[in-house]
This record gives sequence, C-alpha cells and structure tokens, in this order.
Amino acid sequence: MSKKSDTVIETEKKFRCKNIDKLVDHAIGLGFSKVQENSQEHDIYFTDKENSFIKQKICLRIRQTESYCEITHKWISQDAGAFYSKIENNIKIAYEHKKNAIILLESLWFIKYIDVKKTRNLYKKNIGKLSHHIAIDYIEDAGYFVEFEILSPEDREKDQIKIIFESFIELFSEFKLQEEILPYRDIVKKLSI
Repeated sequence: MSKKSDTVIETEKKFRCKNIDKLVDHAIGLGFSKVQENSQEHDIYFTDKENSFIKQKICLRIRQTESYCEITHKWISQDAGAFYSKIENNIKIAYEHKKNAIILLESLWFIKYIDVKKTRNLYKKNIGKLSHHIAIDYIEDAGYFVEFEILSPEDREKDQIKIIFESFIELFSEFKLQEEILPYRDIVKKLSI
C-alpha cells in the first residue's frame, strides 16, 4: 500500500484573511512562487474513542487531491509558543487504496471525525533547507484563511525555527490578520452542528 514516507517538522500558524489579493501580491514581492492553484483537497479526519486526538490537537487524516493521496499523522504540538510545531509523518498511498486505508484505521479503533473539503492556493520559497509556505485556503461557509508554514528537517533546532518563523510572520504584520486557533477540522465540525 505504501509508496513513500516523509517525516518533517511542520511549524504553522493560521489566520482569517479578508484581503487575499494584497497579501498574495506582497508574498510574490517577497519572492514566493505559486506552486499549487485551486487544488481541491478532501481530508478525512479520525480520532480515538476517548476523543483525546481532538482535545490534544493530534492529527490523523487521509488527504486526497488531484495529484496525490496520503495518510498523515502529526503528534502533540511541541512547545513553540503561539503557534504549532509538530513532527509530521506522511505516507503516500495509491488512490485505489484509500478505501482500504479507511478500513484499516477503523479496524484499529479510530473513528471518523469529520470530512473537510477546501480549495487551496499554495505559494513557496525555499531558504536553505527550510521550505516556507503560504497557503490560501477557502472552506465553504467558513471563508478564507491564510496559513503560514515552515517545513524543516527533523534535526533542526526548535529554538532556531521559532526565531525564523516569528520573522516570517512579521513580514505580513501590516495586514493585521486575525489569528484562528481552531484546526480546520474543528471549524467545520462546529459548522455542522
């Protein structure tokens, strides 16, 4: 079933965003390039019987896009201050194995929590071994979000990443973005109740 496994440290922070066009122009002016346009992402999130995955913001999901399908696991956030920093493990799977992956997770007593469908535009800039991402996400009935993210190798010092990430966010301070604390899965869950 598995094609490839990737492990990185993902450091991210999400905001609600009203002025997408100006923010994108600013990002392009800073050297970011669009690498993904209007990508449709369908995420199926899972939790455990006690819902501790939801309470502790542990991520277990299956994501399907037009170009790939993968199982993702992100453990409890490391102490990174006002943003999330998690070890992220991704296992690529073939599209035809998605149903089998769902059956496997459910047989391991994981419970389907919620489906999240979003449209994503992704901008990227590599600086050394760090990959800086700006994702512009649209979720129906929830609106637009911008997610700032740095992907780094596992051996990178957490304190270094924190400083670099804070500088990254500061580049967009003029937009006075409204921070969104909840993960997408919880935003969509609240809308469905």
